[in-house]
Order: sequence, then C-alpha cells, then structure tokens
Amino acid sequence: MKRTDTDKKQNCARSNRMFKKGANWFFKTREGSAVGPFRDELEVSTQLEVYIRLVDSGLLPQEDTEPTRLVANKRAG
Repeated sequence: MKRTDTDKKQNCARSNRMFKKGANWFFKTREGSAVGPFRDELEVSTQLEVYIRLVDSGLLPQEDTEPTRLVANKRAG
C-alpha cells in the first residue's frame, strides 16, 4: 500500500525548488545552483524530476557538479 502523506511532502518540496524569473522558469538543486531557463512550469517540473532521478540512481555525481550542463537546457522561446 502506498503512503499518500509521503507523496505529498515530496511534491511540495519539489515544487518549492521551482521558480519563475521574468518569463523563464528555473529549479534549484540542493547545492543551491539554478538550472534553466525553461519555457513553462510543466517543462521545469519534468526536468526537475529527470534531474532528481539521475542523482538518485547514481548516474550524476552529487558533489562538484555543474547541473546546468547535465540537464537538457532549452532556451526559453
């Protein structure tokens, strides 16, 4: 059985990492780096999820990384 209270906390924490600056969207890593720009909230949310899964799987180093080069970084249009 899946715990819904845990899911809620994770979604909230992830949404707190996303922010809008001007017309562009970004997300923050745990290290405090901003990754973006992305066109809209859906794109930034998707890319944040990809980034988290890559870090959790061990495919990305957790220290001394430059996330802006590791995540698909599309120019906002």
